Amino acid sequence: MGHQRAAVEVLTELYTPHSAMETVTGRMILSWYTRFDLVVSLMAGSEPSLPREWFASAIDYCESQLSFDPSSLRWKTDECSARLSLVSREMSVLQARRARGEAEEEASASESARLAQELEELKADMDESLNDGAHGVQDFGYARPLREEDIVNPYVPGVLYHPPLVATPLLTCEWHSVVIMHALGMGQQDDQKAELARHAYAICQIFEAAGRWPSSGKGVLIPMQASLAVAAVLLPRDERHFMWVRARFALLETSG
Repeated sequence: MGHQRAAVEVLTELYTPHSAMETVTGRMILSWYTRFDLVVSLMAGSEPSLPREWFASAIDYCESQLSFDPSSLRWKTDECSARLSLVSREMSVLQARRARGEAEEEASASESARLAQELEELKADMDESLNDGAHGVQDFGYARPLREEDIVNPYVPGVLYHPPLVATPLLTCEWHSVVIMHALGMGQQDDQKAELARHAYAICQIFEAAGRWPSSGKGVLIPMQASLAVAAVLLPRDERHFMWVRARFALLETSG
């Protein structure tokens, strides 16, 4: 993709893997591009354009910040996100090499199992403070009655969080989407269908809950677009689900 090549050229001319982490602007740019890079590579079956060092440097920087402030929710969130991005990159590389016939079956299966295990451990090891129920949205006085066309219930405690944990649902949403992409990229098995559908519906629930919550910030749904696209692949192929997904992507278009 032309604009992808242009973006990475600008990024690598302006920054190194380490200098990008030294400013808020650099970190924001790197976070945006790595997410874009991973989505494109997974969809195209190609390796990410940024070397591993860029992803690893983000983890190192977050860890260094946490050494100064171990209780920082911001750096705990960013570290978890950076680790998820690195796993996603390794997953993309494996799938691209498999597609090119460069990965031996036994080694490929072993690496796939390792990444799957790492994803599960990443979720299990997420700091408890990032899922503190005391900050969970519990009041649904704004709720509208669910209709037949609704495919998820967005009014469930523990889906959304008040500040300072507003980023947790997005992180959870991305984790579900990476689990799905890993399974699909390595060849979905019949016995995985129900579990993958659960991940897909979890993404839809987070998206819908964030969209209906009056306290959601502007543009909150935009970072979830890629995850929603992944979830849509696993939803039933019926009119009800098709129209639900279509309406949500139309909403995203109007959100910028």
